[in-house]
Amino acid sequence: MEVVFENGWNGNGWMLDRLASFRQAADAATDPNTRARADVMEDKDAYHFYVEMPGIKVGSIDVQVEDDRLIVEAERKRPEWPQQTQVHLAEREYSPIKRAFRLPLNARRDGIRATYIDGVLELTVEKRMESKPIKVRVN
Repeated sequence: MEVVFENGWNGNGWMLDRLASFRQAADAATDPNTRARADVMEDKDAYHFYVEMPGIKVGSIDVQVEDDRLIVEAERKRPEWPQQTQVHLAEREYSPIKRAFRLPLNARRDGIRATYIDGVLELTVEKRMESKPIKVRVN
């Protein structure tokens, strides 16, 4: 899975070995200036992706799985200002947004759930049944 963490920790400690699959270099096809910020969480049943996309209309968000990659794309378009309008300050970015994550082998590619609330896209990718721990009762 492709995720870049900017927290100052290096990846050489045993505590971070579990996260190694999530901490790979940025996708070469994704321009760092158009990459949405994301958080990735894991629980016993699924992986949860939270992608910041403020100002994006839900109809312009495209999520797909290609091979072993979860790809999120959208575009934040510049508003049309009337011709006589003077723009004194324009700092917001208007550009395509793209983020790709390499899915772990135990992630299901079908049935991904997506919700978009308050500028955050939440994607839930369930784990395959065979990868979940099973409690065996001993008599």
